Amino acid sequence: MNFIPNTDGLMRSTLRDTIRRLHRVRAKAGAKDEQDNQESSGDPFQDLTNAFVQAATRTKNNINERNEGCRQYGQDHMAIEQSNKIRRDLRLMEDMLNDIDKLVSEAQRRLSKENSKRKPVKSKVELLERNYEGRRAQYQNCVSALENLREMDAQRVEVGKRQIDAVQEMQLGKRAQLRQQLLGMRRKDNGNDETVGLGDVELVDNTTGGGKLQDNEETKAQMQTIAAQDAKIDAGLNRIKEGVGRLHELAVHIGAQISMQNEMLDKTEQTIDKKTQQLRGINRRLNKFMKETRPMNCFLYICCILFIIALLGFFLVQFSVV
Repeated sequence: MNFIPNTDGLMRSTLRDTIRRLHRVRAKAGAKDEQDNQESSGDPFQDLTNAFVQAATRTKNNINERNEGCRQYGQDHMAIEQSNKIRRDLRLMEDMLNDIDKLVSEAQRRLSKENSKRKPVKSKVELLERNYEGRRAQYQNCVSALENLREMDAQRVEVGKRQIDAVQEMQLGKRAQLRQQLLGMRRKDNGNDETVGLGDVELVDNTTGGGKLQDNEETKAQMQTIAAQDAKIDAGLNRIKEGVGRLHELAVHIGAQISMQNEMLDKTEQTIDKKTQQLRGINRRLNKFMKETRPMNCFLYICCILFIIALLGFFLVQFSVV
C-alpha cells in the first residue's frame, strides 16, 4: 500500500536520505574517513575482502532497520525500498565471492606449479601453501557470512494485522491523511489558547513508542533468533578481518622471498653479461686473426715449425740424448 503510515517514519526516511547525501558529498570532497573512499592496499584479495566486510556490515544494518520498520509500521514503501537495497547488496556480495573464488584458484595454481618443479624451494612452497590455506579459509568465512545474512533477511518481524486499518487508510488518501496529521500536531502558543500561525507551525510526534522488540511477546522469539544470527555474522566478520591481517603478513613474507630471488637473478644476469662480453672479445680476435692469416703464410708457418722440430730431433740424436 502506498500511504504514509506515520510522520515519524517520514522524518526517519528524510533524515536517512539527507545523511546519505552528506556522506556522498563528503566522499566526493575528499573526506578520508568515509567507507566508500578507501585507498587500495595493492593486494586484490585484501581489497575484495575489505569490500565484502563493508557490504556485509551495511546489509546487516539495513536488515535490522527494515525489520524494525516492519514491526512498527508494516510493509510500507520504505520497507520495500530497503528490501530492494538489501537484495542489490546480496547480489553484489555474490559477485565479490566469485572474484574471491578466482583469486583462491589462482593461489592454488601457483602452489601446484611450484610443487611440480623438479627441485621446488621448500620455503617458497611453505609460503604459497600458507597463502592458499589462508585465502581458502577467508573464502569459507565469506560464504558462511553470506548464508547467515540470507537467513537473517528471511526473518521479518512485521506489525500485526489488527494494528493496520487498510480500509480507513485507503479512504483517507495521502493528502487527507497528511492534512489531518499536520492539523492535529499544531500546539498552543504559551498557554494563550491560540494556535500558532501557518508560518510557525511546529510538528511534534505525539505517537507512543512500541517498546523494545525483545520485550514484545509476539516478537520475542524472533528477535532472539535474529540476535543469534547477528552475533554469528559479527563473529564471521571478525574472523574475516583477522584473516585479512594474517594474509597481509604472509604477503609481506612472500614479497621478501621474491625480492631475494630477484636479487639472485640480477647477480646471475650480470655475471652472464660479463662472460658474454668476454666471449665476444675472443670471437672478434679470432675472426681478425683468421682474416689476416693467408693460406701461403699458414703453409710457411707449418713448414717452419716442422723444420724446427726436425733440427731439434737431429741434434738430440747426434748428441745421443735420445
